Amino acid sequence: MTDRSEDEKLLISIGIDPKTAAQVTTNPRVRTNTKCVIKAAGVESGCDRDVGNRLFKVAIDKKFNPDVPNLGTILGYITSKKISSPAQIKALNNWLPKATEQFDAAKFEEICGVGVNVTADDVKAKIKELFATHAEELKSKRYKYKGQMFGKVRQALKWADGKVVLDEFEKAILETLGPKNAEDNKKPDKSKKSSKKESAQEEEEKGAQIENMSPEELASLFSGREIPWDKNSDEIKNGHLKRTGGKMRTRFPPEPNGYLHIGHAKAMNFNFGVAKKFGGVCYLRFDDTNPEAEKKEYIDNIVENVKFMGHDPWKITYSSDSFQQLYDFGVQLIKKNKAYVCHMTGDQVKEAKKLKQKQPPSPWRDRPIKESLYEFDRMRRGYYDEGEATLRLKMDITHDNPNMWDIIAFRIIYKAHPHTGDKWCVYPTYDFTHCIIDSLEDITHSCCTLEFENRRESYYWLLDELEIFKPNVWEYGRLNIKNNVLSKRKLKQLVMDNHVRGWDDPRLLTINGLRRRGFTAEGINKFCEDMGVSRSVVVWAPYERLEGCGRAALNVISPRRMVVVDPLKLVITNMKEGEVKLVTCSDFPDQLKELGVNTETKFQVPLTRICYIEKKDFQKTAKKSYFGMTPKKTVRLLHAYNITCTGFDEDAKGNPTTVYCTMNFNDKEKVKKGFLHWVSGDPAEVKVNLYNKLFTAEYPGEESKGQKVDYLTQLNPKSLVVKKGLAFKDFVKSVKVGEHYQFERLGFFYVEPDSKPGKPVFNRTMELSSGKKK
Repeated sequence: MTDRSEDEKLLISIGIDPKTAAQVTTNPRVRTNTKCVIKAAGVESGCDRDVGNRLFKVAIDKKFNPDVPNLGTILGYITSKKISSPAQIKALNNWLPKATEQFDAAKFEEICGVGVNVTADDVKAKIKELFATHAEELKSKRYKYKGQMFGKVRQALKWADGKVVLDEFEKAILETLGPKNAEDNKKPDKSKKSSKKESAQEEEEKGAQIENMSPEELASLFSGREIPWDKNSDEIKNGHLKRTGGKMRTRFPPEPNGYLHIGHAKAMNFNFGVAKKFGGVCYLRFDDTNPEAEKKEYIDNIVENVKFMGHDPWKITYSSDSFQQLYDFGVQLIKKNKAYVCHMTGDQVKEAKKLKQKQPPSPWRDRPIKESLYEFDRMRRGYYDEGEATLRLKMDITHDNPNMWDIIAFRIIYKAHPHTGDKWCVYPTYDFTHCIIDSLEDITHSCCTLEFENRRESYYWLLDELEIFKPNVWEYGRLNIKNNVLSKRKLKQLVMDNHVRGWDDPRLLTINGLRRRGFTAEGINKFCEDMGVSRSVVVWAPYERLEGCGRAALNVISPRRMVVVDPLKLVITNMKEGEVKLVTCSDFPDQLKELGVNTETKFQVPLTRICYIEKKDFQKTAKKSYFGMTPKKTVRLLHAYNITCTGFDEDAKGNPTTVYCTMNFNDKEKVKKGFLHWVSGDPAEVKVNLYNKLFTAEYPGEESKGQKVDYLTQLNPKSLVVKKGLAFKDFVKSVKVGEHYQFERLGFFYVEPDSKPGKPVFNRTMELSSGKKK
């Protein structure tokens, strides 16, 4: 193989900038492919920069194969400038994997738009045609439709000169809509940031769903931003395939520094789900690199919740089990002159980075290799205090990406680790550890949320320097749910400042909180599956959508019972004192039989002279839209008989205290509307927690009219309403912690873990219907 400096000169000769050329030569595959393209194109002596960059785009394409037939002929279209636009290069790259020994020039030129001459008049005519087709949208949405309209125009004129298209488009917009008016110039109301977030939500609703994916769609899905040094050499790739047998490997890698929330549930659902669908395996890996924040308590809870969610890890691993190997990699990088021990303080590093690409290098960046090896060993042996020394990677402080500015690989922390104890006092950073463990575990698909997208350069740079396997990295949109928060900082503040009762408070979207509220794994997983995955930066889902999935799961497992949460006394005047009638009820309604639910189980409840109904089910005056009981109106007690109100008592404030009625024991004809649930027969008192949304604002903490808002001021004062309800005694005696019930006409309820025998506490999971679009 030729000397790297010679290859750098070759790349520079075709217009590749020196920085990129140096990086490319460190990647065997990209280096080989680029040289192959240069040779096949016949530009070893150099070419103009535009041609060179187009050839480079061919060389770094993931689909490129240096053995493709007729490569020289195909690349000749680039050097002759018959192919020049980005759209044409893309079409060429798509053609190459399908190229055969018999080169069909006519078909190739047609697919790549060779010789297609789109004149300015053609552009005008096509734009005029498209504007006529979309006249209604332009008229109603005006300049708000401009972006979408330009997308349609560019697609229809993909072979045309981009500048000509843009110029003609701008003219057409102005002619059609005229200058912007006051409404067009009106800035979006920052108090209503729904437009952007709703569009993200709509995109997410169209996100890829695992159960509907084919292998081809999966390959297309896992296509992130390309990095010149993100390819594996054939030797490394073959070793990986031998170790894995070609099976997919994914991982769910939480940091054990807190409790999991529904965003983690989505990550679990995707990583475990996609591995299972395509015959692969998924690790549960703890990225435990920070002993200051991690606890055994978190580790145990994560393992428990992964199991609760129905996932079965292939292996449970800890990054800390590889600390020695990670330390050895640090030594290896120092020996390659790709890492150095630095004594800048954290504040000094931050100040330097404010200068961005003009920042001065660390004073210790060019210290001798032997000196850094000596200092790194002293760090390991505890010679320095915390903050006095770090191991930094020697990357590229002039790079556009801040994650290439000599990031820290190891730092000193004098705190025992929950998994390794006090064996170490130098700990690798997350950015150093995560990619290496992905490689060591032969992860094929490393999936994370989009805030990590800008780490692609550093992720692949490190693996490239260590010459170890490079997984395919793909990022997807982070999940948020309206009227709640998932930020770890905000969750911690809510708990520590006693705004909620703990990490498992049923108002939180932690998995512990969801479980305590009564959500099942089936309901949570269905929500995650329905949301799918997409490239939206942040996805805002309405809370009602989560409730809808939870409701469907609970509907088929929750026996029906009657409980009154806000009791009002009801006297049936034509029943005698001590008289009891047994009323037969069913655990489940007949319509659930088609879903495989056993609807045959029956039970009986006592109906006596004194009953209790909900206060809201009685009003003193009749209203057209009210279906409850009013004087002289006939309604029906669920599973029992029709009753007619004959009168009521009220207190000094005019609030009804007792309602009197007569019951028609012979009337089997049910009323069309007005069914009331009830309890009687000396009922038992029960505590009922009615949970509602935690925040009144859909997007807690968002600005309102340009002003910052403290999200804590938007807490819902009615997020928890505690009621003393009444239930049939036999039911109260029989309930067990962890059981689910549907309280008829009220909602789904869960028996609170802190319940005592004979004194159950019921948490409302959700109402029977949100009344809102899911």
